[in-house]
Amino acid sequence: MEAVKCVCSPPSQPPQPTFCFVFLLLVLGSSFLAADARDTILPGDGISGNQTLVSKNGEFELGFFAPGAGIHRFLGVRFKKMPTTSPTFWVGNRVPITDLSAAALEVFRGSLCIKEAGTSLWCSSVVGDGPSPLAAADAAAAVLLDNGNLVVRDKANSSRILWQTFDCPGDSLLPGATLGFVRETGSNVSMTYMDYPHNGSISVDQSRRNGFVLTTDGLDTLGTFPDWMVTSQENGSSLLLNLPDPNVTEFLQFHLGQVSLLRWSEDSAAANKSGWVARWTFPSDCKSSGFYCGNFGACKSNGKCSCLDGFEPSYPVEWGLGYFVTGCSRSLPLSCEANGQTEHDDSFILIDKLQGLPYNPQNDLAQSDGDCKQACFSKSYCVAYVYDSGCKLWYYNLYNLSFATKPPYCKVYVRWGSKLRAKKGLHTRVILLLVAAFVAMVSMILILALLWRYRRDLFTRRRSEVEGSLGFYSYGQIKKATRNFSDKLGEGGFGSVFRGTMPGPGSTVIAVKNLKGSGHADKQFRAEVQTVGVIKHTNLVRLLGFCVKGDMRMLVYEYMCNGSLDSHLFSERSSLLNWDRRYQIALGIAKGLAYLHEECEDCIIHCDIKPENILLDEEFCAKISDFGMAKLLGREFNSALTTIRGTMGYLAPEWIYGLPITKKADVYSFGIVLLEIVSGRRTTKRLKSGSHRYFPLYAAAQVNEGNVLSLLDSNLEGNANIKELDITCRVACWCIQDEVNDRPSMGQVVHMLEGIVNTEIPPIPSSFQNLMEGENGSIYSDEGLSFS
Repeated sequence: MEAVKCVCSPPSQPPQPTFCFVFLLLVLGSSFLAADARDTILPGDGISGNQTLVSKNGEFELGFFAPGAGIHRFLGVRFKKMPTTSPTFWVGNRVPITDLSAAALEVFRGSLCIKEAGTSLWCSSVVGDGPSPLAAADAAAAVLLDNGNLVVRDKANSSRILWQTFDCPGDSLLPGATLGFVRETGSNVSMTYMDYPHNGSISVDQSRRNGFVLTTDGLDTLGTFPDWMVTSQENGSSLLLNLPDPNVTEFLQFHLGQVSLLRWSEDSAAANKSGWVARWTFPSDCKSSGFYCGNFGACKSNGKCSCLDGFEPSYPVEWGLGYFVTGCSRSLPLSCEANGQTEHDDSFILIDKLQGLPYNPQNDLAQSDGDCKQACFSKSYCVAYVYDSGCKLWYYNLYNLSFATKPPYCKVYVRWGSKLRAKKGLHTRVILLLVAAFVAMVSMILILALLWRYRRDLFTRRRSEVEGSLGFYSYGQIKKATRNFSDKLGEGGFGSVFRGTMPGPGSTVIAVKNLKGSGHADKQFRAEVQTVGVIKHTNLVRLLGFCVKGDMRMLVYEYMCNGSLDSHLFSERSSLLNWDRRYQIALGIAKGLAYLHEECEDCIIHCDIKPENILLDEEFCAKISDFGMAKLLGREFNSALTTIRGTMGYLAPEWIYGLPITKKADVYSFGIVLLEIVSGRRTTKRLKSGSHRYFPLYAAAQVNEGNVLSLLDSNLEGNANIKELDITCRVACWCIQDEVNDRPSMGQVVHMLEGIVNTEIPPIPSSFQNLMEGENGSIYSDEGLSFS
């Protein structure tokens, strides 16, 4: 029997929409079975909209459910009779449904298909013995079984299972499901968990009775399920999770480094507003597991978990029930970045008397304690550091914190936000703060008096504070600074850009963007002020201020003396960018996008990443510009439906298909820009010869063949770091994958380019396979066409 690859993929944090089926375990309030409830989908008779399947025993319900407030629904299974106070559990990734009335679940030729408005978003594979796919369109049916398993099976032979959700458990396993080898489908089932940058799995260890291997970031821990919990089958190659007693609800939950059997308790629900209690846990205490207390949780000398100072339980109710693996969260967030580095009013608190160092430190080249601290400051994702015979940094998470009862002791410095430090130090510094405030007020009065006295001789910016430090400029100031708009730098669909000099100390050189078109100009004006106007980063162009006069809208930026990236890549008149500069430019763009996507209060999707919108300063440092099409996405949302915007040739497939947009749309555009940085050519231009006329397809094929030098700009004459070139090309091809979930995040891209993580060879995107030599698709002919 042929082994089958599971079509579901493990969940990520936060979960990203992908074209893969989801099996959702959701706990909601009690309800009664409808009179017309059914448990089966037959060919030509699916469910749609808010219709559901209900298992014959009335315990499980399948349908398109919303996990919370938002525009998306997902196909899933939930306990039908559970109270609304129960938490939500995910199994697998989600296929988003934005229009419930157009959603449908159907069976065709042995496959289960999720559709929206007649378009198939996902279809299951056909597994097991026999022909595949089934010849007859009506040869299979889907049934929701009494154990919550959704099974697609042959109508003529009900014992032949073509596909089932129990083969794709993700991080949760229902009783009646099997770990290990499944004879009916040929699958080898394991539980999986992903929380970047960590991942884990649980698989059967056939060499030991009821044995399993819990893997965390490639490190194995051997465990054993108790006899009352599982039943060994197939000579130990599979373990069946036993059914609980009647009227008892349980399931197996896998978290990073820990697995627990959770049971629903009515008494606990009434007393603590949470009904899930851990009946069995491996590892069983914090002294035997570095992950037992979760992220930023510490194991005390008495064997109990506690949060570090400045942190609090992420889910206090679960902590009250003795389930600590969900860890701790910051009481207050870190400061936002400024000039590419986190503001230095963040601080570090010493955590000492530790038994060893936390899990997974990263070595840094810093040569002193001060340099090590600065290295951590310079990375927004650095959460702790220590300098002891070398600099060690911790990124994103802090696991395996355990206090020692006797020497030797270890220590680390954990990052605090400035607001938290100020709050905790308020009582001891209140007098100093009052004195400082008084001095500042007196100084301000003196400064204002001097400015008023010499106001006729000074030509300084008349400014009112808007969105932080943005300046308001009068039309007269702009006109004088640009010498009546005489030095035009460029012109586009948005309007014109003029160079100017603002008088004052240092005589600041500026670039003034004069937006045209009243309606569109106002929309772009507001978009730029609301995004780049309130953030600062070394790889984002700095907005100094603005001018409003009638219908006129102007934006004042810092001037970039080396112009835009496209002028250096595609113009024969510009100086040649050597490989080192290209690589640093690519890394700078990636860091800027990572900041927009992952570090700001709201996720900012740029929506128009292309070389024309990458500016270069005097040191060729990349600055992302032109936020007129940017989309702000609250952290509680993963995606948004919006009108198409951007430039053809750089648009991700989801724009074209009208699907919800995520930050991965920027990742796709970045991948195209990477290919252009490497090759020095427009990707939208046909190749003159060869079997692949579309350059990204040619690039993907060459990367798979290991021939990355063929992609390098011929003007460089082969002068490039081959390792960096190979990584860059691999990253580019990962970024332009068809499916959103196959593309890396920009934070991952930064790590790939910096060499922190390995970059595997990516597959050739399936959509590229359809591009044949001689086709006249619009992908070649719409160069420069923009949407907004």
